[in-house]
Amino acid sequence: MYAYSMLVDAPVALSEDDAAAPFASFGDDAIADWSSGVGGAVNGTTGSGLEALSHGELVEVLVDLVAERARLEGRYAAVLSELVSRDGAQSAAWQLRQYTRMNSAQARSEARLAEALVQHEFTDTLEALCAGEIQMSHAKVIARESPKKHRRSESDFLELCRAYPSDVIARHTLAYESLQVYADLEAEAAANDRTPADAELALQREERRCSMLLGDDGMWHLRADLDFITGRQISQQLAAAERAVRQQDDVIELTFPQRNADALCDLILGRQKPQASLVIVTDYDVVTGQLDNPRLDDGTPLSARQLAELAADAKVLPAVFKSDWAELALGRARSANDAQRIVLAIRDGGCISCATHSERCHAHHIQHYEDDGLTDIPNLAMLCEPCHIDHHQRHWVIDTPPNGTPRRAPPPILPG
Repeated sequence: MYAYSMLVDAPVALSEDDAAAPFASFGDDAIADWSSGVGGAVNGTTGSGLEALSHGELVEVLVDLVAERARLEGRYAAVLSELVSRDGAQSAAWQLRQYTRMNSAQARSEARLAEALVQHEFTDTLEALCAGEIQMSHAKVIARESPKKHRRSESDFLELCRAYPSDVIARHTLAYESLQVYADLEAEAAANDRTPADAELALQREERRCSMLLGDDGMWHLRADLDFITGRQISQQLAAAERAVRQQDDVIELTFPQRNADALCDLILGRQKPQASLVIVTDYDVVTGQLDNPRLDDGTPLSARQLAELAADAKVLPAVFKSDWAELALGRARSANDAQRIVLAIRDGGCISCATHSERCHAHHIQHYEDDGLTDIPNLAMLCEPCHIDHHQRHWVIDTPPNGTPRRAPPPILPG
């Protein structure tokens, strides 16, 4: 879903002995070990010491400190979980706000995370966090997704969390991906005439929600949890409205978030009705004449029923392209056209650096346009606005394997 939220609201009823058991291994020695470790790392790299480090050494220190922070967050989560097991999530959130001056929204969110970790006995997640193997954002995904029916187990999620960022895992938790329960899913789907993708969509639509609250800063805060189809459609509309705002004469100094806010207001208040396209990809089997593997351009799978509903009023672009994309070569044209952007969305799946969805991306010239770069698919790569700006400022390198997806490579490491 888009903009996930914690769904665990019931208080945990555990005795003090039961509550303490899962967290007995997180003693005071752990915090002492952590303090000495991070202290040494920081003290050795403060002041002029940081400036003397090579790029590679600086990255190594950064990676170490992130792991140390995860260890401390693990200890924090364990302590907060114990407090939640004794006093309940609501009271724990109040104490966080009262004694640490944490704002209410953060206090409630962290208390509910701790509640979920205790309620579902996710001790392996806490141990991985305390070991610096995963981040707090990984723990949130596990706490939210693992308890749901037909999700992966905690151990399966942990294996993924040790290899991928949490946002990648959160986008691809559809039930059918879990091989262990696939047979059960097939039987259930057959009994209810519903595919796993349809079941997932129904589940997400049951969990939809929207709120608009006046915050502590005097500003209104809008939040929505939407299913993967509706959320993507709104994202497309918002991106189109933002592009329209960008073309206005008086918005040169506006930041990207400000343009987004103006675009959202334009949409809700009816000042804009942009045309936006949801890209759906499907394979055509020339032998059987059937369409197969329908999916969004970011790889999110669709069922045949969802494909039929979305395609009812859609424009169809049947196309077969050569591996060199010669049919879409525009030569020295300055900007990619709509057909090229569709192909780039399918090939790159979004920003090649941070995986932002394609509607939020620019078609970047790998060999810069000013250096006689062509507006042809092999010389284009999708970059979101922040990554595009950073790319030009930092002169990052883009690797372009033959007939493959471009990927941004780190800058060369100069000798220290």
